[in-house]
Amino acid sequence: MAEPGIDKLLSLTDSKYKLTIVIAKRAQQLLRFNFSNTVLAPSERPKMHTIEGELLDPNPVTWAMKELQTGRLVIGEDLIPEDKLSRVMEEVYPQEIVAE
Repeated sequence: MAEPGIDKLLSLTDSKYKLTIVIAKRAQQLLRFNFSNTVLAPSERPKMHTIEGELLDPNPVTWAMKELQTGRLVIGEDLIPEDKLSRVMEEVYPQEIVAE
């Protein structure tokens, strides 16, 4: 977590452990929906410089940290239970069924 702005992220929670858990859970959500559920605008999305040019960073932890830094995600104790959140997210972003 050696990212610029780490102090801002740490100020959002009461412990490093809680911050780590929140970022890990958000990274899992981003991966599950192939980053389609991000709150980041296209210009805010993390990028990396490669030989091929500038590409989106594939690291979901970087995306989750960037999302928290924007202030558009809220960390709280009264969050929606994980199973209910999964059902709602599945309705909003259904996973595609690939025909074999």
